[in-house]
Amino acid sequence: LKLSLIYTVLLNLSLMLTELLKLSLMLTELLKLSLIDTELLKLSLMLTELLKLSLMLTELLKLSLMLTELLKLSLMLTELDKLSLMLTELLRLSLILTELLKLSLILTELLKLSLILTEFAKLSL
Repeated sequence: LKLSLIYTVLLNLSLMLTELLKLSLMLTELLKLSLIDTELLKLSLMLTELLKLSLMLTELLKLSLMLTELLKLSLMLTELDKLSLMLTELLRLSLILTELLKLSLILTELLKLSLILTEFAKLSL
C-alpha cells in the first residue's frame, strides 16, 4: 500500500512535471514571439528613420527645383544685361548720329551762304 501511495505521488509529480514542461515550452514560444516583436520594433524604427530621410530628400529636391528656377532667372537677368548693353550702345550711336545731323545742317547752311556769296560775286562783276 505504501508503495502504491508512493507510486501515485510519483505519478502526480510526473504529471506536474509534464505540465511544467508544457508551460516551459509555452514560455519558450512566448520568448521567441517577444524576440520577433523586438525585431519588428527595430524594423519599425528603421522604417521611421527611412521615412525621415525620405522627407529630407523631398525637401532637398524642392530646394533643388528652387535653385534651378533661380538659375533660370539668373540667365534671364544676364540676357537682360546684354540687351541693356546693346541699348546703351544704340543710344551712343544715336547721339553720334544726332551730332552728324547737326553738322549736316551746319554744312547745309554753309552751302546756302556759299551760294549767296557766289551770287554776290556774280553781281559784283
